[in-house]
Amino acid sequence: MSATESTATAQNPLGSVVGHPTTMLRVLNSEWVKTRTLRSTWITLASILLVIVALGVISAMVASGDISPQGGPGPGRARSLGPLATVLSGANLAVLIVAVMGSIAGAREFSTGMIRTTFSAVPKRLPVLWGKLIAFTAVYAPVVVIGVIAVFFLGMRVLDAGGAATVNWSDDGVARSVLGTAYYIVGLGLIGLAIGVLLRSTAASIGVVIGAVIFLPALATALLPSSWDEVLKYLPSNAANAFTGNGQLGGALLTPGIGFAVFTAWIVLAIVGAAVVVVRRDA
Repeated sequence: MSATESTATAQNPLGSVVGHPTTMLRVLNSEWVKTRTLRSTWITLASILLVIVALGVISAMVASGDISPQGGPGPGRARSLGPLATVLSGANLAVLIVAVMGSIAGAREFSTGMIRTTFSAVPKRLPVLWGKLIAFTAVYAPVVVIGVIAVFFLGMRVLDAGGAATVNWSDDGVARSVLGTAYYIVGLGLIGLAIGVLLRSTAASIGVVIGAVIFLPALATALLPSSWDEVLKYLPSNAANAFTGNGQLGGALLTPGIGFAVFTAWIVLAIVGAAVVVVRRDA
C-alpha cells in the first residue's frame, strides 16, 4: 500500500467513498434533468404554445368575420369580448394545463415513494422544493410568455385585416394585461406545485387547484350576493383579473397593483405552506 493510500485509509477508516457535497446548484441540476428528460414535458409545452396561439387566432378570425362556426358565436358576440380578451382566449385553457402540470410536478415523487431517495441525497429537504419551483418556472415561463406575446401580435393583425377593433402594445394597460396573463398562468402552476407537495396526492392536488383555486372564485362571484364582493375579490383568480384585464366576471375588482400583490401573496403563502410540510412531515 502506498503512503497516499495509507493516509486516505487512516482518514477514512471505513473505506467509504466520499462524494461531492450537496449544493443548491447540484439539486437544481437534478430537478432540471428530471424535468427535461420526460417526454410528457415537451409534449405539454408544445400543447400550451399551440393552445394559446391557435385558439387566440381562431377567436380573432371569428371576431373579424373571417370564419363563422356553425352554431358558435358570431362576430358580434366575439367582438363584444374586446380585442384583448379575444386574442388571449386561449389562456383560459392554458392555465388549466399549467396548473395540472404543476400539481403533478409537486405530488409525483411523493405518490410514487421516490421522494425518499431524493431526501436521502438531500437531507435538508428545502433545496429540493426550491429546485422544483425554479426548474418548473424555467421550463414553463418562457413558453407561456412567448405564446401570449405571439398571439397578441398575430391576433391583432387578423382583427385589423377584418376591420375589427384592435389595440396597440403601447396603449395604456395592454402590455400589463398581456404579461400579467403570462404571470397568472405560471403563478397558478406554482400554486399547483406547492399544493401537490402539501397534499402528496396527484389526484387530490389537481382537484383542489382546478376546483377550489380556479373555478370556485368564479362560481362564488356569480352565485353569492354582491355584499360578498369585498371578500371574493381577494381570491386568487379574481385578484388576477385585476391585472390581466382579461376576465369576464362580475363584481368589484381590485386595482391592478393591489391585484398583483394579492395574487403574489397567494403564491408565497402556498410555497411557505409546502416548505413547512416538507421540513416537518416524514417522507
